[in-house]
Amino acid sequence: MSTVTMDPTPASFTPINMFAMLRAMVNNNVPFLTISGAPVNGASGSFAGQAGPGVGLVDYLNGIEYQNTGTLASPVWTRQTVAATGLTSNQINAGIIQTITGQISAANIIATTAGALGHANGVIMVPACAAKSVNVLLSATIAMDFLTAAYTAGGNTTVNIGGGGAALTGLVNTTTFIQAASDVIINLVPLAATNLSYVTGANSLNLVTSIAPTNPGTAAGVINYQVTYQTIPALID
Repeated sequence: MSTVTMDPTPASFTPINMFAMLRAMVNNNVPFLTISGAPVNGASGSFAGQAGPGVGLVDYLNGIEYQNTGTLASPVWTRQTVAATGLTSNQINAGIIQTITGQISAANIIATTAGALGHANGVIMVPACAAKSVNVLLSATIAMDFLTAAYTAGGNTTVNIGGGGAALTGLVNTTTFIQAASDVIINLVPLAATNLSYVTGANSLNLVTSIAPTNPGTAAGVINYQVTYQTIPALID
């Protein structure tokens, strides 16, 4: 005579019958799982064929919780916990207003290598977005945190589309900002009277100055920034 094992009902989930609850989870491919390190997605990835949709997985090495948003056969492990540095753009819905903060060191104010303020393309403040998306600037606050002495040279400063793209804001005169001999905080907003030609996909938002600043010898100030923006679909094919 064959034996049929039935899934337990909620009424059987008593403190003395936790095994019934565990059996129900296993029978329905929804166990709660642990792993040491980040899980791997896909048909040959972590717990493929064992973890159904909705299953929770804890990476106990890094203290991160994931959920399977894929299928039993091909799990997709989506992070559920927020990192200490906050949410990233790919963890939130497109179009939500975001802010990003950063600092340009004294060395990178005068350097002319790629990624520095003295380079023609300036400093990337907002990283490039995905293809067929656009990073839309809402505002940018920049602050010269003066220390010891002012920088010399430098040109007018703007927020530009990355990679040598057009200016998105009005300019800040170098004597007002880069050459300032005291702390300065400036808020930049998109130009109102000009059509802003955004790059379709993969555009960063950069702080650019037209001439590389120089250090007379003792300038040690840094530039702090906070940019508010949205990442939206490009609205074209």
